[in-house]
Amino acid sequence: MTRFGMAIDMTLCTGCQTCVVACQLANAQRPGVSWAKVDALEWGRWPDAKRAYMPHACLHCDEPLCVRVCPTGASVQHNDGTVGIEYDLCIGCGVCVTACVYGARVINRNDSWAFGAIRPAPYEIGSEDRVGVAEKCTLCRDRTAKGKRPACVEACINKIRVFGDLDDSESEINEFIEQTGACRVDGTAMYYATGTYDIDPYDAIVSANQETSGNGIEEPVTENGTGNPAVVVAAGTAAVVSAVGIGIAAKRNGDKRKSTKD
Repeated sequence: MTRFGMAIDMTLCTGCQTCVVACQLANAQRPGVSWAKVDALEWGRWPDAKRAYMPHACLHCDEPLCVRVCPTGASVQHNDGTVGIEYDLCIGCGVCVTACVYGARVINRNDSWAFGAIRPAPYEIGSEDRVGVAEKCTLCRDRTAKGKRPACVEACINKIRVFGDLDDSESEINEFIEQTGACRVDGTAMYYATGTYDIDPYDAIVSANQETSGNGIEEPVTENGTGNPAVVVAAGTAAVVSAVGIGIAAKRNGDKRKSTKD
């Protein structure tokens, strides 16, 4: 089966933020919303100090906790491994936002357009159903379904990103991983080549989320929800409540999600 993923050579990232803007335009994100992020990392002391950039978004986990704790079945995992959100099932409770240690999700409560305009600009059309609901990177599912690459991959000026089928031994992404020595972030579909940088991508992304996201996470949330009361409550009720949402989603979309049962 196809299992989509992405590999990034962060040793060549200049922090230009082109991927962030390309993602915003391609996915009609509202003002203040950004599915993609590029964090600046600094360590050491002068004259031996170093600086690097960490591009990241949703890592599309193998066993996504956001899917497990969603009380309505809005968070889904497709057969290709990508994690998505059914906006019409999302109630904006924020449990999935809190559960994600990577800070990949956001809920936009502000129904406004760029520059205070009274109607959407062409690049904002299509986001009308994304107010008060969770949203995040989809690996540009609408583009890849047509054989295109995700917008961030297409726009990167240094070509540090590669997207493809991880289960295809001859795919471009697997060749990229072999050539760059990119290592997988455990339990996810993301690979990073760090070169001589003394960086653990997981630690870097999680630390950045704890410092800047405002999600209130003081320690990583475990699979059973330990560490966050909201997740504990949702995990206990999700098996019952999400069955309704799963049934609706299954009828509408066919069997596009994996079972979240243990």
